Amino acid sequence: MYNINYKALVLAFLALDVISAVQAALYVLQPASGSVCHAGQECTIQWTDDGESPTLSLVGVVTIGLYTGDMQLVQSIPATNVAQAQSVTFTPISEAGPNSDS
Repeated sequence: MYNINYKALVLAFLALDVISAVQAALYVLQPASGSVCHAGQECTIQWTDDGESPTLSLVGVVTIGLYTGDMQLVQSIPATNVAQAQSVTFTPISEAGPNSDS
């Protein structure tokens, strides 16, 4: 028979609930809505946070990718430490397709 400490179990679930409730927002500043990145030409992605915790200075390394409209990865972009950089420049590949829905 297992001896369960219910008070510790309840506190653990409460801690998980609080942690999952804390979600800051990330905003993409560039490319702006309606803009176009062309294959073979540099494209810059720039972002900021909403100032709520956790801020970018606490996030660290993130993975970035170029995806189709149905969320299929087309091109991996090198991982970036968002605590140190607020933008990344990459060159889209031609295989990405003519628009975000292809």
